[in-house]
Amino acid sequence: MGVWSRLTRFIRLKFATKKQGGDTDLKPEYLPLIPKYQQEYAEEAWLSLAWARGYVPKIHDDLMTTGTGNDIVTVGAEYIAGKSPEIRVTSNTGELDSEKTKILEEALRINKFDQLNVKAVELSGAGGAAALKIDVYEGKPYIRVLGVNQFWADFKNGEPVRFNFFEKVITEKDNLSSYYLVESREVLTEGKITGGFSTFSLKSITNNDVKDIPFEKAPSDVQKFVNSCEIELGKTLAIGLESIGAYLLNNTPSNTRFPFLDLGESDLAQCHDLLLSHDYTFNMYMRELEKTKTKVAASNRLFRKAKGLDGKDEFYFNPDEDYYTLFKGSLDSGSKVSDLMQFLQGEFRDSSYRETMEYLAQKVVSKAGYNPNTFNLGNRDVKATEIWSLQDATVRKIEKKKRLIQNVYEKMLWDFLELLINNENKKRTFDDNSRVVIEFPDPMTINLNELSSTLNNMNSALAMSVEEKVKLIHPKWEYEQIKEEVKRIYLENAIGEVPDPEAIGGMETKGG
Repeated sequence: MGVWSRLTRFIRLKFATKKQGGDTDLKPEYLPLIPKYQQEYAEEAWLSLAWARGYVPKIHDDLMTTGTGNDIVTVGAEYIAGKSPEIRVTSNTGELDSEKTKILEEALRINKFDQLNVKAVELSGAGGAAALKIDVYEGKPYIRVLGVNQFWADFKNGEPVRFNFFEKVITEKDNLSSYYLVESREVLTEGKITGGFSTFSLKSITNNDVKDIPFEKAPSDVQKFVNSCEIELGKTLAIGLESIGAYLLNNTPSNTRFPFLDLGESDLAQCHDLLLSHDYTFNMYMRELEKTKTKVAASNRLFRKAKGLDGKDEFYFNPDEDYYTLFKGSLDSGSKVSDLMQFLQGEFRDSSYRETMEYLAQKVVSKAGYNPNTFNLGNRDVKATEIWSLQDATVRKIEKKKRLIQNVYEKMLWDFLELLINNENKKRTFDDNSRVVIEFPDPMTINLNELSSTLNNMNSALAMSVEEKVKLIHPKWEYEQIKEEVKRIYLENAIGEVPDPEAIGGMETKGG
């Protein structure tokens, strides 16, 4: 009979389509709501979100979690959303429109846009995509951010033409079905009006079967929830925009796992098994720590006797006592106290477990597309030729994300500003030639200790030229600036003349 390890059983559980012993699939409950062609993506995205929050059902019911997936997502988001972006409104000539900029900034402050920005970047990185939508409440627009486990989008020619936002309604009246309130947004023509419209519906899922539920047939507590939302099921309402007021924020421009979908890929999409291995290794580490803690082997002469709950005699021994009494007479002739009690200490392989966990953590971070040094995991020796790829990995990842976010934010904030002006001041005209510009601050700050250590190592090994050192310190400088700085360094340090990189036999000899 084959013997499966605990790790192997978890991996089999993850990929199994049918479970034995009453176990359930690692699939979201809402999956039947999603169109068939997107269900596999939705399942993977839900699992990535679970790793990002540090709890995967079934797996972390038995295993402790290290939260490594959460670290990757939150640290990656910190480099984009850790500082407030600069937002301004400009005219068609590029000049700053101070009045509209002030209106927009104040409204975003009230909306707590900095917090929403962090949430959007984190949810996008964790699930592969996030959605932003504008709701109007009492005449004022508000921005909401939703994860990929709260919506699905329908596409046409690569663009989302309909968003479907869903929320589970908790009920105690029906244990067989799950109920979801769904808001669908799309551009429609109602009479003479063409623009974004919103329609609410109520759906139930029973044994993977999805049905539309009329309000009067819903359980009473579900009806109560719908009434509290102050909505009318089936009624189409205009949003007040030409667009649908909802925006897809993809984490990546393409998806290697699902290339036929116009949905982004999570930072953790390729890391599930590595994250599982890392958590499992940590659990073995803690198990060995428990098993190798100090134990006491004692003679029965040191044990106390007491009556158990069943009335039978039980013996117990307290190793934390300061003094022990010999209950069965004094020591035998020639014997010692050490003969009655010994302390046993197993060997704890701390370093080997730490090395394994750090190796797995480095693999996870690298697979997620970041530089391990970003997460203080760069304690291995690197060659001079590797420095640039290691340093630039996180920068390239963040810059790519920033470009995707910037386009979506500018479109969303433009619609947000239009609602602000049209709803708050009917006398002010909205200039269609204006535009909203958003710029994110520099995502990377130089770690001077790390940079100094790298340069010292390169100096000791004579492995890097002065020009390369200047590039390392000033990665954004142009070539002419680098050349001038190299000349100054040679002059100030009396090194001599800057060598010709094509020279072979000395300063006067040219290559060839």
